[in-house]
Amino acid sequence: MDERLKSMLYLAVGLASTSAKAKQLLEKMNVEGKLTEEEGRRIIDELFQSGKTSADELKERVKEYTTEMLNELKTPSQKAFDDLEKRVTQLEAQLNSNKNEI
Repeated sequence: MDERLKSMLYLAVGLASTSAKAKQLLEKMNVEGKLTEEEGRRIIDELFQSGKTSADELKERVKEYTTEMLNELKTPSQKAFDDLEKRVTQLEAQLNSNKNEI
């Protein structure tokens, strides 16, 4: 498996695992009375912000990786595909026009 893909998968799994464990810990501390409700909310907000940042980073890595892989495979862009489709349509129309003239 490509190392870039592995690192993205590890990041995603780590993000999900850390988030779940942190939430469990906060709930346990809240039940035991070690956290006030305000402290718990502040910590959860910080965790969610951190998780959002990590998720955004993961999304960007996946986008970069996908673009690199498509370039390596020489996959045409949507614009190139649309341009070719337009040319084929024009050539078909021209061919049909020439057939009608004969």
